[in-house]
Amino acid sequence: MAHKHEIRTIDSHTAGHPTRVIMSGVPTLEGRTAQEKCVWFEQHHDDVRKVLLHEPRGHSAMVGAVLFESDIADHGAFFMGSYNYLPMCGHATIGLAATLDYLGKLKPDGQGQASFTLEVPAGVITVHARYEGDRLVGVEFENVPAYLAARRVPFSLSGENHECDIAYGGNWYALVKASDVGVSLKPDGVQNALSIGSSIKTDINTRIKNGAIDGAVEPVHSVLFYDTQSVGAGMVSRQLVVLAPNKFDRSPCGTGSSARLAQLLEDGEIKPGERVRMRNILDIDFAASARPEPSPSSSAPTLYQPRIEGMAHVTGTHFFILGENDPLQDGFLCA
Repeated sequence: MAHKHEIRTIDSHTAGHPTRVIMSGVPTLEGRTAQEKCVWFEQHHDDVRKVLLHEPRGHSAMVGAVLFESDIADHGAFFMGSYNYLPMCGHATIGLAATLDYLGKLKPDGQGQASFTLEVPAGVITVHARYEGDRLVGVEFENVPAYLAARRVPFSLSGENHECDIAYGGNWYALVKASDVGVSLKPDGVQNALSIGSSIKTDINTRIKNGAIDGAVEPVHSVLFYDTQSVGAGMVSRQLVVLAPNKFDRSPCGTGSSARLAQLLEDGEIKPGERVRMRNILDIDFAASARPEPSPSSSAPTLYQPRIEGMAHVTGTHFFILGENDPLQDGFLCA
């Protein structure tokens, strides 16, 4: 079969959500920073994103990462989804660490730890890989600062008025209590959550665009549904993140968990440094905690430094071929 391009990737999943790290087949990236490289890639090679993340090679929830050499960190990467590019992605950061381990680029020290810095468009983060012997058993990253930007933000759903909080954790989230809007945080509740979440996202972003929401907020990327429960001496935040009408995060979501931590700390539901289990609908947890950081000014919101720990597993290596006569060589999404 004639082909015009070849791309190699390594795939993993983090608590069920995929990460596809591009290893070769991408032109040399132009730009100095991660953000500049990401913008250049989007402007000149967005077709690669569509090929790898859209059907038939991917799907609406596929996430990709482009790894590059950084001038200011041990590694650099930017993240992309099936519809957009992401300033930061927590589950993909954990997946990237598992990929580096698979490639033999992480070596544990005598304490069973390996650490590296990672430049992403949102900033520079630190990643810690935890080992038992030579086996990777956990990945923790220190995320960019998170904060609660707006409280009791109104939105309308099926003609009824509700409220949510808006918080930043590397991406922007509307935080909605699931039981308040009839969302079940179980696998059989996903379709209903997708419909309700996309409706809430549209309503809130319309209000933000029209200047109807107080506070320095930006359009939300996703809606994070949550409910909490106490298990023993600790808290479990069960959650589901809806990104689009056909796209939800299978993992507990790293940046969403960071935003949720800021909310929990602001509401006094947890103490600084207290570990919370962030649980997805598949009953897999991230361990998360955060501590306050100095704010740039007295009028600025309190910043929190999140630490998120999870685990990823390599699922395969792929050698993708773009056929010259393939009528769907650029990929497709039906919704």
